[in-house]
Amino acid sequence: MENQYDGVIAFAIVVLVLIILWVIPIWFGLKWAKIKGVSKLWMLFGIHPMTGWIAYLVLRFGIDPKKQCEKCKESIKLQAQICRYCGNQMSQEAINRAIEHYNTRKK
Repeated sequence: MENQYDGVIAFAIVVLVLIILWVIPIWFGLKWAKIKGVSKLWMLFGIHPMTGWIAYLVLRFGIDPKKQCEKCKESIKLQAQICRYCGNQMSQEAINRAIEHYNTRKK
C-alpha cells in the first residue's frame, strides 16, 4: 500500500521544486517590471529557470525606475528634468509626483 503513494509524493515534490525555481522568479520579475515602469518582456528570460532568476535580479537591483515623458510618451529616467528624445522640460512638480508615485508602487 505504501508503494502506491511514493510516486505521488515524488511527483508533488518535483512540482513544488519547479514552482520555486521557475514560477516564483517570473512572478517577482513581472511585479518589479511594473513597479519600475520598464518592459515586462524582460521575463521572457524566464523560459529557463536560471535566467529567470537572473532577469529578476536585474529588474530588482540593476535597472533605474522610469517614467513617461508627458509630451512624447517615451520612457525616461525617473529624476530626468529634460526628455532626451524630444527635449521637453519637466517641472519639478512633475518630477516629485513621479517619485512619489514610484514610492507608493514600491510598497
